[in-house]
Amino acid sequence: MASKNYVVINGRAYNTITGMVMNDVDVKKIEIKRDQLSNNRGTAVSRIHAAHIQKSSTLNRRHVKKPQGVPLAAKTQKPRVTAQQHVAVKKFAPATSKPAPQQTAINRPAETHPIIRRAQQRPLSTNNQLRKDRRPMPIVKTPAIIPQKIEKPAAKTAKELKNEAIEKALSNEIASNKKTRRRQKKGGALRLLNTFSVGFAVMLLGGYLTYLSMPNISIKMAAVQSGIDAKYPGYKPDGYALNGPIKFKSGEVTMRYAYADGSSAYTITQQKSNWNSSAVKEFFSEKHKSPNTTMIDGLTIYSGGKEAAWVNGGILYQISGDANLSSDQIQKIAASL
Repeated sequence: MASKNYVVINGRAYNTITGMVMNDVDVKKIEIKRDQLSNNRGTAVSRIHAAHIQKSSTLNRRHVKKPQGVPLAAKTQKPRVTAQQHVAVKKFAPATSKPAPQQTAINRPAETHPIIRRAQQRPLSTNNQLRKDRRPMPIVKTPAIIPQKIEKPAAKTAKELKNEAIEKALSNEIASNKKTRRRQKKGGALRLLNTFSVGFAVMLLGGYLTYLSMPNISIKMAAVQSGIDAKYPGYKPDGYALNGPIKFKSGEVTMRYAYADGSSAYTITQQKSNWNSSAVKEFFSEKHKSPNTTMIDGLTIYSGGKEAAWVNGGILYQISGDANLSSDQIQKIAASL
């Protein structure tokens, strides 16, 4: 055959135009010719590394010389035979062939999404309508601020600086003097107020102490005026208090105690006397036939009815009145004198 119009696939020949099997073609002879052509071209790929196999050599180079290998450039190479490309093969087309024109795809126009389309067709609510009708605020352009030049003050002379320092010192001194005067005024007012408050407190305390010690003062004055050593009792029954001034005359002092509601009262009489307990008992027995006798702290007290009497230190003490005093109360009064 002059021209090769078949292709060998899996050991069978097929027509390149019709694709039918060509039984008249001997595939084995074609394979033999192909191997011969490959041998003419050069060494087969499977035999490239099979030739010139060298065994391993020793590494001790002091006694054995390094083996010299034959460079690849010195090897004789066979000329390469190029085969002509078949007309039916289009994979490796020559570079001069023009590329086939490519069709450019036309892009489709943009379309809105169905969900967005349905949302646009839906009627707007009141808030969305107001938000849609709201107009944007006008943009007000603020005028540009022109930077102003700062003028530096002129340098002051030594005389001006000196005058300013003097004026500043004088102003500070005047201000400090005003502050000290204000402090002095405030301090004087505070001292006066403190003095007044202390004096008032002392006066109140003195009045209270005077009120408490008034009976003692009165009894001392009465004792001086009467000429006897009269005493103020340290005990008084509950509900009773000194009623009226202390009365006195030569050799005698009288004190009257009344109940809070004025229903009852008793009188203590202190009289200068040279009697003893026997004389007091005889005197008291004339008023009361059988008086009660009580001994307390070396004192002998005679009582009967609503009266009582005893003598101590040359002074005769008598209790009289309409007060219903118990024997214990009479003994406490006698012991406190």
